Amino acid sequence: MKIALFRSHAPLFLAVFLDIFSFGLMYPLIVSLFDGPGPGEQGFGAVITVANRDTLMAMAFALFPIGAFFGCSLLGDLSDALGRRRTLAACMAGLAAAYGLMWLSLVVDQIWLFFLGRIVAGLMSGTSAIAQASMVDAVAPEERGDAMAQVTLVNTIGLMGGPAIGGVLGHLDLRAPLAFAFVLCAVNAVLLARARFTESAKRRAVSLNWAQPFLLFARLKDRPATVPPLASFFLFQLGFLIYYTFILVEMQRSYGFSTAGVGLFSVMMGAGFMLGSALLYGPAARALKSERRIAILGNAGCGGLILVTALPVGVAGQVVLAVALCAANVLSYVSLLSAASGLVDETERGWVLGLSSASVAVCVFLSGLLTQLLTLLPPVPFLALGGVLVLAAILPALAMREAPATAPVAPA
Repeated sequence: MKIALFRSHAPLFLAVFLDIFSFGLMYPLIVSLFDGPGPGEQGFGAVITVANRDTLMAMAFALFPIGAFFGCSLLGDLSDALGRRRTLAACMAGLAAAYGLMWLSLVVDQIWLFFLGRIVAGLMSGTSAIAQASMVDAVAPEERGDAMAQVTLVNTIGLMGGPAIGGVLGHLDLRAPLAFAFVLCAVNAVLLARARFTESAKRRAVSLNWAQPFLLFARLKDRPATVPPLASFFLFQLGFLIYYTFILVEMQRSYGFSTAGVGLFSVMMGAGFMLGSALLYGPAARALKSERRIAILGNAGCGGLILVTALPVGVAGQVVLAVALCAANVLSYVSLLSAASGLVDETERGWVLGLSSASVAVCVFLSGLLTQLLTLLPPVPFLALGGVLVLAAILPALAMREAPATAPVAPA
């Protein structure tokens, strides 16, 4: 991708980074708030008890994907009508408000404000889909995969940095990560409002109602070509998120990892994503020359490696597998989203990519629900389930319409 394009879209890339960075930043904070030393030391006084802390923590995690299910699809479609830049600015302003509410909840000791902030954060988390649509709008068709890979790389950096910085700041003061996220999101909202990339004028009228996200999914019946890549994306994401959820439990329970060890393991997974974005996608695109073939290869590699993690391979084996399968994950992620966005015109890319983000929210919610079964089963069967689902994603990928997938262009 040309350097000039990267510079002109710098506020957009910062928005993508902050969206995933602030999401990851919340994980260590939520665990500390609801599973910490005890009532009175967690930020909400006597509201949190040993009896209710698991339920409250589950709510804190679940409210975000519930909000994201509606927000991602709605905001993606909204960006098709109002324009990418102004919708991104609204997302960042909304995220700033969400983290402001959560910061205030700790100051005034009101847990309902924290939960309100979590659902607002989910509603405003459509940044990645809008950014992907904006980048696809700005490049030639043959550079589409490269644009997606660039956004994925920025996502990866945020994914690696969020939990680490959230843990460090939360160790100093539980309010610090929230204040940090608030300031960054507010600054980026201003930068986006002043930026001059993509369109400024409204493209079409806006029509919104409470059922809008479901209506957006209903539009798939009129665009059948988008169903195979989106169906493959859903199965692939569900399987991978089940792996992501349960491998951390497995590393802690079976391999004795501490909290710091689990964090380091997550960083290694992020390194795999980065390797896939920076080094693997380009050669795969040049060799296979088809998003369909790349998606099939990614699903086969990622799913097969996840199945291997269900075996007793040892700590070193799990780390190597995590890096490798996360690199393969990028092949599926980039090619499936690139294929789906290439099957619609510019006025509907926000819609189709918003649907993909909403499906991720559903996958996060479902994988979280499965953790309730850990009282009955160990993590290993769930790892196997994740691998099977990713491999099952090959079936709809086989029905994808062929589309050219050109390798990334060297920077100018």
